[in-house]
Amino acid sequence: MKILQWSALLIIVVLTGCSSVKTSSANVSSEQIKKVQLTDIQKRKFDYFFYEANREKMKGNLEKSAMYLSECLKIDATSSAAMYELANILAAGQEAVKAQGLLERAIQLEPNNIWYRLMLAELYQQNKLGVQAIKIYEQIVKDYPTNDEYLYGLAQLYQRNKNFDKALATYNKLEKRMGLNEVIILEKEKILLNIGKNKSALNELNKLVSKYPEEARYYGFIADYYLYLEDEEKAREYYNIVLEKDPGNVTAYFSLGNLAFQANDTTTFIDFYKKGLASKTTPFEVKFQRILPFLMDSKTIKQNEFFIVEFLDIVIDTHPYEARAYVYKGNFYRSIQDNENALLAYKDALSIEDKNEMIWQDYLLLMIDSQDFKKLYGNAKVAINHFPNNSFFYLLAGSSASQLDQHDEAISLLELGLEKVGENKALEAQFYANIGDVAYSQKDTKKAFDSYEKSLKIDELNIVVLNNYSYYLTMENRNLDKAERMSSKCIEMEPGNATYLDTYAWVLFKRERYFEAKYIIERALDNGGNSSDVIVEHYGDILFKNGNVEKAVEQWQKALEMGSESNKIQEKIDTKSYIE
Repeated sequence: MKILQWSALLIIVVLTGCSSVKTSSANVSSEQIKKVQLTDIQKRKFDYFFYEANREKMKGNLEKSAMYLSECLKIDATSSAAMYELANILAAGQEAVKAQGLLERAIQLEPNNIWYRLMLAELYQQNKLGVQAIKIYEQIVKDYPTNDEYLYGLAQLYQRNKNFDKALATYNKLEKRMGLNEVIILEKEKILLNIGKNKSALNELNKLVSKYPEEARYYGFIADYYLYLEDEEKAREYYNIVLEKDPGNVTAYFSLGNLAFQANDTTTFIDFYKKGLASKTTPFEVKFQRILPFLMDSKTIKQNEFFIVEFLDIVIDTHPYEARAYVYKGNFYRSIQDNENALLAYKDALSIEDKNEMIWQDYLLLMIDSQDFKKLYGNAKVAINHFPNNSFFYLLAGSSASQLDQHDEAISLLELGLEKVGENKALEAQFYANIGDVAYSQKDTKKAFDSYEKSLKIDELNIVVLNNYSYYLTMENRNLDKAERMSSKCIEMEPGNATYLDTYAWVLFKRERYFEAKYIIERALDNGGNSSDVIVEHYGDILFKNGNVEKAVEQWQKALEMGSESNKIQEKIDTKSYIE
């Protein structure tokens, strides 16, 4: 949360409200501050602002709450309650140093208030003043000698500040009071491992096993201990004991699986993981966290496909109504470029959660790669019904309608989506670009070129728009200077792109610079353009204008054999001449 500029001024006012009092970031003065005596009117005003501050706090409006508290402190600069409440808000807004100053002053007013002292200790720790935090807790423990919670807090502070001897002594004192306690044992183990007393750490864990020999988890603690020390053989031994005590312990299954994986024992690894994943009582999140590392490893994901799919299917079998399971399966298939299975997985996810925008987005984007525009159009329209304000779905529906030659429908959808773009300028530019493409298909060159201009005004380096705009200007034999400038920008950005090289060559051709056009179109062919019947036909046109008629006819014939749909190419071949 961002605290407004008034907070800085407020802290100055509060901390200097009584000129005779000085506070230190290291120590809280024991000097008492004389409380302000309020008039009845002031008290009523104070109570009103304090009430409103708490009301806004309950509603989650922390900035408003802080503003009311500031009014309280203007009326009574010695209100420790207002200081404490404001300190809480400042601390929540990452203003721990300012919060600390307020708490120090509040404690000067009420030195025995336990809540103020506990909070100040935490703020000292946050502000890297651990010694001061410890001093507060040591005094609290003296004041409340039978309170185990405060003693535990002191032990934690010793531990966090690396005062390990005192931390151990305090945990031992607490253990004598409370008896054998799992939490205390584990904290002591952590410290002992940290200071290299490994055998003592093991002795602590053995206390639990000795007292509770049938508790499987405690053998798991010892297994984890050995794993920490990289003694895999002993770790494996104790994980197996866990399974003897608790045959369904999924943590042991996964841990043994990981040990097998590290030992390149794939069969054993898969067996243990399958058993862990098959648990019907283990939450989905736990299972997913176990599979995630294999999904994230791009180097091995393909070679591990055989067991990843099996793991995902087991998770789906045990969580059939968990849409995320199908989404992760879809993501996996997409990562190995198996779009067909990815689409099936996303479709299954949507059958469970058809109101999930992110799943719809992944599903529809993948359909673009599949080039199934009929299916994309139909599903994008369904997505629009679910999310009528999501402009991106209109973009996909409109673009796919255009691919299906439903140009009026495409324009309608794109213009509707454009109205819903909001502040997303990149998306707005894309809408104008697509409207331009569709409008040109409808032979509405004015609308097309106006739309391209609007798109380029937002993103002047949109390479697709630059290319299409320059190509269509050339086809219309209009503004060829501008067409050449835009096309040359494309070549600067992607000098090896066959499509952009073809456009540039065609602009030069239209400008009757045939020799230059030949050089550029041959670059396009060398960069993969020889697989495009359009580029091959253009090569023939350019060769003809360079006086090489026979080779021109060869290229036209080649384009025809490649499936060219040009309505002039046969005539070019028959007449051995270029037809405009």
